Amino acid sequence: MQMQFNSSRSGMRARVPSVRARQARVSVVRTQAAAQTSQYTRVRLKTRSDCELAVSFYPRFKYNAVGGGGWGTVTDLGDGKLHLNFDTSVLVIPDMSYRTATLMGLLPMPPPLNIAIKPVSLEGILDQVTGEVNLNFESDFYFTAGPLPYQPPGLKIRTVLTTETTKGAHLTASGRRLVSNSGVLVGTATVDRVGDLFLDNFLQLPNDALAVMACEFMFE
Repeated sequence: MQMQFNSSRSGMRARVPSVRARQARVSVVRTQAAAQTSQYTRVRLKTRSDCELAVSFYPRFKYNAVGGGGWGTVTDLGDGKLHLNFDTSVLVIPDMSYRTATLMGLLPMPPPLNIAIKPVSLEGILDQVTGEVNLNFESDFYFTAGPLPYQPPGLKIRTVLTTETTKGAHLTASGRRLVSNSGVLVGTATVDRVGDLFLDNFLQLPNDALAVMACEFMFE
């Protein structure tokens, strides 16, 4: 019995180094991964053609946002997480007009109407391990109607653009996590009244707005 007990203990001692070796290897891998992500200092966002936008109870507009995007800074937070902060002074989001937007993918947006999207801030977290992205997005939407002098106050949009699921009072959508730095971000926001009688009634404000942003991230 004593010999068997000693044999068991020696077996335990023999296994300890292998456990420690595995832990050391894991530590090396994590260190290498951290070193790899920390080399990035800049990120470029590019928006694609398969975007969407919806406001109130109206059907979704298919929205071609090719040419949109901009540059931001990258901060490595560890564990594969990166903080992205985009410079809104150079961040471009194409206007919605008859050139870029169609109702349900069929009818172009009526030519007099134009929606200019002016970003205020865009920043948040990208998880390189899971591909999940959550970006705080603030912007102002400005409606115009061709040569008409009518120009109501801008709509204040505040939302989280996420690769997960977003749900408002009436609108909902699911994004898609990044694969090869390409994915789909979605966000819902409550749009308050702007104090313009026509626009408040036309959009039945306060109400939901939904953005679907197909995009790519490129790191340097």
